Amino acid sequence: MSTPDLPRRLLARLRPRSVAGQIALLVVAAIVVAHAVATIAFVLLREPWRPDDHPGVAANRLATVTRLLDVASPAERPALLRHAAHVLPSLRIAPWGGAAATPESSLDVHPVVQRLRDGFGQHLAITDLPGAAPHGILRLGITTPGGATFEAGLPDDPLRPPKQGALIFTFVFLGLTLALLSVWATRALTAPLARLANAAEAFGTRNDPLPLPQRGPEEVLAVSRALDRMRERVRRLIDDRTQMLAAISHDLRTPITRLRLRAEFIEDDQARTMTLRDLDQMNGLVEAALSFVRDGQGGGAGATALVDLASVVQTVCDGFSDVGADVQVERSRHVLVRGRPDELQRAITNLVDNAVKYGGAAVLSMETSPRGIAVEVRDSGPGIPEAERDAMLQPFVRGDRARNLNEASGFGLGLSIVLAIVEAHQGRLILENPPGGGLCARIELPLAVQAPHPPAPGPAVLPAEAA
Repeated sequence: MSTPDLPRRLLARLRPRSVAGQIALLVVAAIVVAHAVATIAFVLLREPWRPDDHPGVAANRLATVTRLLDVASPAERPALLRHAAHVLPSLRIAPWGGAAATPESSLDVHPVVQRLRDGFGQHLAITDLPGAAPHGILRLGITTPGGATFEAGLPDDPLRPPKQGALIFTFVFLGLTLALLSVWATRALTAPLARLANAAEAFGTRNDPLPLPQRGPEEVLAVSRALDRMRERVRRLIDDRTQMLAAISHDLRTPITRLRLRAEFIEDDQARTMTLRDLDQMNGLVEAALSFVRDGQGGGAGATALVDLASVVQTVCDGFSDVGADVQVERSRHVLVRGRPDELQRAITNLVDNAVKYGGAAVLSMETSPRGIAVEVRDSGPGIPEAERDAMLQPFVRGDRARNLNEASGFGLGLSIVLAIVEAHQGRLILENPPGGGLCARIELPLAVQAPHPPAPGPAVLPAEAA
């Protein structure tokens, strides 16, 4: 162990490991720092307590001596002056004739003289005596209402008020410092919780899951380890389910192919036709299941690239128009998104296929959204009741709720695949019924470039034009 690392290691060992201990340490440390700073400020900013040199204290003492001399008899005043001069040598008390004294008007505004008069409580004639006086000493001649006269010296210093501004600044600075320190310490304490929440939120939506916090309070580390074990179990469960579904779907192709070959030898035309139709539906179910495994659960396959979303929308529209479907683009906007073009085309194709299947036609449009760009697919079909929209996004749930397989029904995987692809691209799928009827499926995706080109109206591709 190196010498520079020793204090850091000791501090790490002394620091509490639990959240409760760290919060208690933070509160106690804040209280100790506040008291320490307040004590230092009091010691540094307090007035030096020297009663003999303090102007206010000297003026109050002289006012007390003046009151005693004023109420004493003329015979007792010399003895009182001697005793006062002996007891209070800093006041320089001495007898004074006072016959030639003329009050000095400039002393009326002197703060020390005002303190003396306030302490005496009555009118007091005070004269500035000429003559040599020590530096910083105000030599005064005093005549009381009772006729007592004497001279005294007071410190010629202004009465400085308490340093209120410095005290206020100190405590404001202390409060702001403690507040900033508490915010910083609290953020440092809750940072592992924030990272844990982000990792939990990102699980299942990103290709590379965020790392779980490995440092922090014991409670956070315990939750982090439990979440890590849960992620492994969930990932293993999803992988096992995906592999099982893929294996079953793949292995079903061989018996379906053999059944098709045998069905060709059925002499009854009606029986042969119905058998081949059932085999086609079984083959379609297998293909849909494999597609769900590939597109719905393998959202991370393939590298992402910049995709012109308007080109993908137009390609899907052209593909349906080529087979005679009533699909058209109402508004188009050339923007770039980051993703996998094959998956985005598959998602839009599934939405258009549902619109054509249940509504007879589809209208596509692109517009800006708070997330970036939105692709809307609208139809005039029966729509989806609000209570059933969440269920429609689950695998193997069909809109007609019929469990019989016929030509008009799918297998309930289209919207599930769309949802998985959109979430893998950090987007959102919204299903809603417009006021005019039908269904509006809306895909919102983030932009790769935040400055899209001006909207360009897309050409309406009609079946007649495609023909």
